[in-house]
Amino acid sequence: MLSSYTSPFSATAVTKLEHAGARMIGTSNMDEFGMGSLNQSSVHGPAHNLHPENGNVLHSPGGSSGGSAAAVAARMCRVALGSDTGGSVRLPASWCGVVGFKPSYGRVSRYGLVSYASSLDSVGILARSTRDIRDTFNIISAPDPHDMTCMSKSLRSRIDTLCASREWISHNTIASEPLKGVRVGVPSEFWVDELSPSAIDAWKRGAAKLESLGCDVIPVSLPHTPHTLPAYYTLALAEASSNLARFDGIRFGTRHPPTQSTRASLKYAQTRTMGFGDEVKRRILLGTFVMSARAYENYYLPSQRIRRLVQREFNRIFAMPNALCTTNTKTDARNVDKVDAILFPTATDTAPVQGSNNGLSAYVNDVMTVSANMAGIPAISVPFGLCEGMPL
Repeated sequence: MLSSYTSPFSATAVTKLEHAGARMIGTSNMDEFGMGSLNQSSVHGPAHNLHPENGNVLHSPGGSSGGSAAAVAARMCRVALGSDTGGSVRLPASWCGVVGFKPSYGRVSRYGLVSYASSLDSVGILARSTRDIRDTFNIISAPDPHDMTCMSKSLRSRIDTLCASREWISHNTIASEPLKGVRVGVPSEFWVDELSPSAIDAWKRGAAKLESLGCDVIPVSLPHTPHTLPAYYTLALAEASSNLARFDGIRFGTRHPPTQSTRASLKYAQTRTMGFGDEVKRRILLGTFVMSARAYENYYLPSQRIRRLVQREFNRIFAMPNALCTTNTKTDARNVDKVDAILFPTATDTAPVQGSNNGLSAYVNDVMTVSANMAGIPAISVPFGLCEGMPL
């Protein structure tokens, strides 16, 4: 659809990195319009995972930002940017063995990011270390007048004040237990049927490692988590149907005129039929159905209610108040039911063989990641070992 289109401006995140001295070496492969979790719906063909080394079988790097993760894993670049709507930075990071970070919604400007689902999209960062993630985030996280959803300076100051109020964390000086006082929650609802034994083992080892560093690891509950994935796809596809309506071959996109008829509707139809890939067309059709009169009340509105309940559940379990919902600048430090972070696997298993995970199972890959996007909270995926040569 955009093969002959050249953007007249750069994304805000790219511009800020260039001003800080970064060199942009190119664009990376990804699923068309960010729609996919396997990097198999790219117009350039699938990207490939480098793991296992010297292996004869090609594995998926994950999607949609699989090309960025593969480039970082191959040491072609130190840092790469990606688009994260429901896990499209963190899932590739998990499968490629790198660090993937999705900031809070509004922390990084979306100006220049092609919209998939505007209320869920975030610019994410992939790197080989958390230090590189931090340094890059500090550069691109800033107010932007071009993006009305980007956090204001006053809101950022309020968040910084809340972070500084966590005295029981920032003032810890115990060398043997550097994370003393930090509470980490383990949500039981993420123990889904699709979790592989290797993912469960990594989850348990991760919790044990945090405990050895001084963390208090406690169980928490997020009751609406099982409903998050269907609600996510309902909302994301509805927004995608609206956002992609602009690609009609007249304002944006390569035009494919019909051979005979001159009816305007057929001009649009031919362009969109020829210009979009199968996965994009599938999601547009489903999103258009969701926004129809009857489906809107039966699917879209209940999904919005689920989203709000998911947000409230995260607000309930975190010690630091949600700065969007309160003007309070004090963190609930001593409430034993509150936690500072939650821990669970990024993916249900290691990367599948390229081309072997199609159909409904491709959508299930997002089950562990979509909650953060629905709630608008930050999330990070950190490598934690190998299983049969594949990263976890």
